[in-house]
Amino acid sequence: MLERLVSPFPSYNKPSTKKRLLFLRRTIAFGGSEVVVMDLLKAIDYETNDVFLASTTDVFSERVKDLGLPVTCLPLTAPFQGRFFGMFMSWIRYLIGLRPDQIVLAEGGFGDFSLSAALAAFAIARGNVWMMELHPPPEPTKEPSKDRLRLVSRLGLRERASVWLPKGILSVSQGVKDRLVRGYGYAPEKISVVYNGVDTTTFSPVSQDTRRALRRELRIPDEAVVIVSASRLDPIKRLDRLIQAFGALSIERKDLRLLLTGEGPLRDELESLARSVDRAETIRFLGHVKDVRTVLRASDIYVLPSDEEGFGLSLAEAMACELVCVATKTIGPSEIIEHGLSGILTDLTYEGVLEGLDQALRLDSTEREVIGKRARQRVVSKFRAEESAAKGLTFLKINPAIGTAQ
Repeated sequence: MLERLVSPFPSYNKPSTKKRLLFLRRTIAFGGSEVVVMDLLKAIDYETNDVFLASTTDVFSERVKDLGLPVTCLPLTAPFQGRFFGMFMSWIRYLIGLRPDQIVLAEGGFGDFSLSAALAAFAIARGNVWMMELHPPPEPTKEPSKDRLRLVSRLGLRERASVWLPKGILSVSQGVKDRLVRGYGYAPEKISVVYNGVDTTTFSPVSQDTRRALRRELRIPDEAVVIVSASRLDPIKRLDRLIQAFGALSIERKDLRLLLTGEGPLRDELESLARSVDRAETIRFLGHVKDVRTVLRASDIYVLPSDEEGFGLSLAEAMACELVCVATKTIGPSEIIEHGLSGILTDLTYEGVLEGLDQALRLDSTEREVIGKRARQRVVSKFRAEESAAKGLTFLKINPAIGTAQ
């Protein structure tokens, strides 16, 4: 029956001795989760793999082209809403023409791929389906059961499929894995923790002369203390806490500047909030910044005030640039920062962010330098992109390129 379905990709039915590998990604913008996917693509052995990447929004093709990667980028047009059987058959028709030997469902949000999509992938790839959980699932609403079978029995069909269908699940932090196991009954032996990686050559500190030049480009005085946050302008990121804390502290500290990079649905609301605080003229929304390194290297303190983070790639990038970093005690940052040594962890409240930022501002230049160097060393020793990508590909049973760090 499946062979008689019409393929939407007739040109991809050519025989090949290589393994046909398909990544599926539901996305609306390029962010930390997309960086993780790109890191994997850069480390794949293309002598033994034909690689396809399908996404709902084309945020990959230009980057793939710039890197010269032989990856075929496709539009992901299969539906994400509708009746089960109709969706299942739509996904079957979408996938069958690609004839993938292996499918990786790269979930940026828990439940991105429905049961019908997961089952279709399982059928077309003959069970060779893997998942990436790039953000934490929500805390379960019911008290977790100590009996995993009883816990799974009360989950919805979609969660049950995620527990049993994939050959393995790549998790970006131990906290994400723990929540999947404790709250949703996932089999711990199926989940491997592979931290997001940072290109520590690209993200690195610069000389004082370069730093001053970057500040001139951004119209920032040399003597200013610059606080930065780089993230989507999204409710979960809680940038309102940072804006309010900055406003309170800038009453006494006239040398403070706040830079916010990124776009998102809350931009108008956050800009309105920024106009309401003291010294609003010292807060700047930079929008999408193609090379965020220029902003990080011109800054002193990085703040991540989120309600939830699966890892916190932007935080690790700032640490690699030797910034003093302040982050709320969510899953990812709690595994990245050693509180008091390589950064500052705070409560998930406005008061917590205010206290953490104030603590960072009270550090003298020597203390900032020591914490910044510890932060970079922490990233270099534990969160390097090459090692993370190689570990991730090994777990996913995908051949890494020769010379990729193991």
